[in-house]
Amino acid sequence: MTIVNESGLYGLVFESRTEESKKFKRWVAKEVLPTIRKTGGFGKPQVHAFVLHYNDNWDRVDEGYFSVLSELYIRVFGRFEKAGHILAEKAPDGKAICPDISVGGRFSKWLKINHPEEKDNFKKYNHLLPGGGEAEVRQYPNSMWPLFIEYVDTVWLRDCAPVYLADKDPVALEYLARLLPPPNPKAQEDILIESKFHKLKETIRNLPDSNK
Repeated sequence: MTIVNESGLYGLVFESRTEESKKFKRWVAKEVLPTIRKTGGFGKPQVHAFVLHYNDNWDRVDEGYFSVLSELYIRVFGRFEKAGHILAEKAPDGKAICPDISVGGRFSKWLKINHPEEKDNFKKYNHLLPGGGEAEVRQYPNSMWPLFIEYVDTVWLRDCAPVYLADKDPVALEYLARLLPPPNPKAQEDILIESKFHKLKETIRNLPDSNK
């Protein structure tokens, strides 16, 4: 009896000229190798950690409320995937990538500065952590959803995501511009006018007293 190891078996198949071996080679060339090149594996797809985290928590949020995690599943993870990139599950140092922590903390600070009347408009739910255990985290009423979208699209993605992703998933930076909303000419004009106004005030402030 002759025993052939796995690599030897593949060698025999690829050298064979039988019809079965030809079908096998075509399958490997047209399906297996391209799939491995595109996804990094072949067979039953592994569910992404971010998706598992979302699935563990979406039904823990009260009716009429939204969580940072559930919205980021659509606003960040889903849009990256549509743009052609799957966010990495872990950074090169092995730590899990959890953008909801970054967004949640910064959104709270943004509310205090820009919408102080809304800063305490939340309650908490028991959030299941990826490594097990629970923690109380914020959930916001649906009436605050427009403010959250404004923050994610015009502040976090534009100003914070490049820094957050730089050492965690640098490849994602190549796709980030596709997630940004189109520029708002009116907003850009207002920013320019405000900038010129502040420069003028600064110039006048620095003039000698005799010229004021």
